[in-house]
Amino acid sequence: MGKIHPLARTEGLSIEEVDDEVRVYGETSDVGCVLNVTAAIVWRSCDGKRTLKDLVAVVSEELGTPADEDMVLIALDKLAQHGLLMSGYEPRGGTAERLSRRRFFNRAGIAGAAAIAAPVVYAAATPSVAFGYTAYYTSDRRLKRNIRTLRGRR
Repeated sequence: MGKIHPLARTEGLSIEEVDDEVRVYGETSDVGCVLNVTAAIVWRSCDGKRTLKDLVAVVSEELGTPADEDMVLIALDKLAQHGLLMSGYEPRGGTAERLSRRRFFNRAGIAGAAAIAAPVVYAAATPSVAFGYTAYYTSDRRLKRNIRTLRGRR
């Protein structure tokens, strides 16, 4: 893997911190993202100068538990997939991404701290305020279907 110096996308976004999550909404989009604490730490730390090892150190320090490269790579893949990185990182293919997840969970264990520390980025529909709610979806297909429904199309 080449040099990694990811730069987070921040322009054109509205950012809201709620409890341990960071909600990021595109100003011209019906879809936003919800980042758990680990993904949020990685995203905030992507300044275009930090390397993968630097990001691992930042995550370890802020979480207060050991982090590894696989944890950070999982977060970077998810951030890139959702358009939250501008440059400095090319998302990996499916096999490399699955391998990182497998290694991470094998080392950390399936339950407990691993489940909490695993970086998570969810797509979130941001319907009109008139609907009075924001729905969260883990499936892109389900998310797109529900956005079409909210817009009155099937």
